[in-house]
Amino acid sequence: MHVKKKDNVILICGKDRGLRGEVLQVDPVKGRVKVARRQMMKKHRKPNPLTGESGSRVEVEGWIDASNVALYSEKRQGPVRTGKKFVGQGNNLFDTKAEAVESFGKEVPARIQKVRVAKQTGEVFDEIKDA
Repeated sequence: MHVKKKDNVILICGKDRGLRGEVLQVDPVKGRVKVARRQMMKKHRKPNPLTGESGSRVEVEGWIDASNVALYSEKRQGPVRTGKKFVGQGNNLFDTKAEAVESFGKEVPARIQKVRVAKQTGEVFDEIKDA
């Protein structure tokens, strides 16, 4: 998925279009996300006589399809489309995994890191870990 938990996103359609929020939950199987204070729904709680809780209506965040949100770019001050790049020697970014592996020479790490990059600005959204 193009979004992860704790990402800052902007809604690109629906009743909350143009509003920003932080991703609280991601469901990659169904392709849905929950965004803080967006798509608020009322949930009806049943009374529980054992604990003494009374019935009530509680507002909770609803699920939003992942295609209806975009990552928010601080550089561009708006939504951006993202691509993936691979991290090579010296934290350089490469388009293909083969180029990243080749940059390491003989001492290739067990895992090549993949990061999300804004296509227009080149802004990196994931933390680059030293290999």
